[in-house]
Amino acid sequence: MTAIDTGLAAEYAAIYAYGAAAVHLDGDPRERAEALESEHRSRRDVLLDHYAAAGADAPPPEPSYDVGVIGDAATAQELLTTVEESVATTWRAGVAASDPEERQLCLDMYSAAAVALARWRLAVGQAVADPWPGRPE
Repeated sequence: MTAIDTGLAAEYAAIYAYGAAAVHLDGDPRERAEALESEHRSRRDVLLDHYAAAGADAPPPEPSYDVGVIGDAATAQELLTTVEESVATTWRAGVAASDPEERQLCLDMYSAAAVALARWRLAVGQAVADPWPGRPE
């Protein structure tokens, strides 16, 4: 499994989580969630184009993902924060890829994921200052 395979899996999971969680949000968090879901879909599409250009089959999404019980806005916000952190962590790990093309794609995706994480944290009132999003503690 390549770093791009892992990243695509993270993007699929994020899209699923946003679909499940956004209905529990309103106001700025809801608007930001809808925008970020769209960004994850765009990143997924870039990755699918990458596979197509390479003449390879992209791994398909799982039929479902374990997002737990989402009963209110606080739970939805917590889930989406975890999702954004996970996506950033996944792409950050891919920056170490040995193939230059793969490394560049992972770096581009990591940059986008880091911005998305900061924008989400800002939308839900969390601190956004994190010099290396996705870095294990």
